[in-house]
Amino acid sequence: MRLLFVLRHPAAVRSLHGVFRLLDRNGHEVHLGFQNAKSGDAHRVLQQLAEECTSLTFDRLPRRAPEAAGWTQLTKEIRLSSDSFRYLDPRYETADGLRARGLAKAPASANRIGELAARGGPRGVAALDSTARWLERSLPAPPHAQRFVARQAPDVLVATHLNEWGSPQSDYVRAARQLGVRTAYLVFSWDNLTNKGLVRDVPDRVLVWNELQKREAVELQHLPAERVRLTGAPAYDHWFDWQPATTSEEFCARVGLEPGRPIVLYVCSAQFVASNEVPFIRDWIAALRAHGGLLADAGVLVRPHPRNTAQWRGVDLGDAHASIWPRLGEEPVDAESRQHYFDSIFHAAAVVGINTSAQIEAAIVDRPVHTILAEEFRRTQLGTLHFPYLIADDFGHLYAARTLAEHAALLEGSLRGDDCHERNERFLRRFVRPFGLDVPAAPKVVEELEATAARPLPVPDRGPAAGAVVRLALAPFAARAARRAAAPERDRPPSLNRVLRGRVRAAAAADTVAAGPWLDDEVGELLYWLPFLSWAEATTPGLRERLVVHARPSSLPWYAGIGSARVADVPGFGPRLEPALIAGHRLELADRHRGFLQRLTKFARLTAPAPDGIELPERFVAVGGGASPEGETVDLDGYEPADAFAVLGRSRGYVGPYGAPAFLAVLLGLPAVAIADELDEVAGNDVRVATDFLRRPTFGRLRVVGADEAAAAGELPAVGADI
Repeated sequence: MRLLFVLRHPAAVRSLHGVFRLLDRNGHEVHLGFQNAKSGDAHRVLQQLAEECTSLTFDRLPRRAPEAAGWTQLTKEIRLSSDSFRYLDPRYETADGLRARGLAKAPASANRIGELAARGGPRGVAALDSTARWLERSLPAPPHAQRFVARQAPDVLVATHLNEWGSPQSDYVRAARQLGVRTAYLVFSWDNLTNKGLVRDVPDRVLVWNELQKREAVELQHLPAERVRLTGAPAYDHWFDWQPATTSEEFCARVGLEPGRPIVLYVCSAQFVASNEVPFIRDWIAALRAHGGLLADAGVLVRPHPRNTAQWRGVDLGDAHASIWPRLGEEPVDAESRQHYFDSIFHAAAVVGINTSAQIEAAIVDRPVHTILAEEFRRTQLGTLHFPYLIADDFGHLYAARTLAEHAALLEGSLRGDDCHERNERFLRRFVRPFGLDVPAAPKVVEELEATAARPLPVPDRGPAAGAVVRLALAPFAARAARRAAAPERDRPPSLNRVLRGRVRAAAAADTVAAGPWLDDEVGELLYWLPFLSWAEATTPGLRERLVVHARPSSLPWYAGIGSARVADVPGFGPRLEPALIAGHRLELADRHRGFLQRLTKFARLTAPAPDGIELPERFVAVGGGASPEGETVDLDGYEPADAFAVLGRSRGYVGPYGAPAFLAVLLGLPAVAIADELDEVAGNDVRVATDFLRRPTFGRLRVVGADEAAAAGELPAVGADI
């Protein structure tokens, strides 16, 4: 059979690896359609999956036609209005956090109408909800979605994020239903059916994790019970088989904790749950230390949420036995980052969090999992419909405390060895693997998709009989919606994100794409221009084969692996990708939060060529500017830039003046000590970028010291200790 998966973004495939591999093994064709590859990491994961699965293909979903902007905007507004009306249901009365967020998504006019309907009680709300659904159902799938589905001609179209606000994936499900194509909805996460939007077009099959989600699908999403099937949670299959990649001692050395002490892992939450967790975590650590006992000097590891990292910039917890790692979070999208995540939980004696899926993953690793029902997080804990499952009396697995003192007492019990296995197992059997802990979900998903493909083709669904009349009546509203959609675009200057993506897309249309040369300082070239080119080719299929990099002879070796060709160039060449795109926004790139910089750059470890005809000691430290650390050294100042790069690549690290050699060492995976008395704003930002983004393996560590500190150290044994 041929399946078309509609995805929000490529990173989503990491949760369905087992499903895709099994489909490929069974001889099925799979095509993935997604919006944008927002980062090089996400695109790399997609490429790796395509290499593993020979029958898997992928491309971007088509863009909406500009001439349909009015209908697109009106459809979005009606959908957001309908999504918000669900939160007027009495079942959301205690879920005030969800209700507030849902109502905030809707247009102001929809909230006013909703307030009037709510005065009529549940019947008034139900009538308004039914009317909004009927209006939305009268709108046909846009032409671009119909053409895409018809061109792919799948046996089954599978949606994975059908509950997004405004539900853009509804376009493709509706297009499939209009064309008589079978459809399925694979519920992606544990909270999708309760805290986002509505399923509008009823798929032929709805695949949920457990009986709890089935009830949500029927009662909250109004889906027919006979179309809902249980599979377990495919996103967690790999957790049941994982093994650590580090010993306890190796892990402690990596994260900066003292070995031999129990580790309490705090897993941070997304921004909606805890927009600023830092003050709470400080109070939490203080409460642990005040409790004493094993908690007095236990190791505390704080793992920032990968999409809520801005708050952690420059934070010092002020505790000798507490560490933040990875410093600015790490999205577990590839093998290395996922292993880091698993090892963090595996080596912990207990795990603590507010409201995060990491609390489910910790149960699979069979660690005691704790939470504090803090008043400041009430709206995003007890004020939701999904979190209470984790603390349910009959199957919840969390050790929940109302106060920090109560929490510390429970946590110390876990460190002393209180058995958590039974409570973890009962939760997993109810929530993650309802068919048994030894029964993975991926085969169940594949069985259901194969059964869906074997069903008779559905009759094409043309929508409500009065659809044509409704669309005629809505035409004036669509015209006004077009003006509303255009106004913000006219008034708002394009963001750097949009500018860079637009320039890359425009350049990628050419048969040959030239880039460079970068003629500003070398540090900027290493930290911004090279990572930008890596990002551009990683997120733009086919660009690498057509990209020709132009660079100064001195820096040409740095570009190994980027583009199809690299040539030395001189000023005056007019490339399609101008370095000015990056050089002109350097401060903005460095000063914005982590996600912004990571979306527009892709840091990769450099590889130095072998020194040609240069005799070197077996072990040495590369130096510059007259620095003289202990041990054997080789002075880079006497070599041409290309040779100095090769020598640096064979060294144990670098000690010398602040500048390009220090950053080259870090990008080569070597420690570096840079000597500088004062750093201007540009250099200060550059150091922060290096220490924030390049502080984890496989990169080296950068340390900046003043000349006085270097002089006081004599031959620099202190500042060069890491080397």
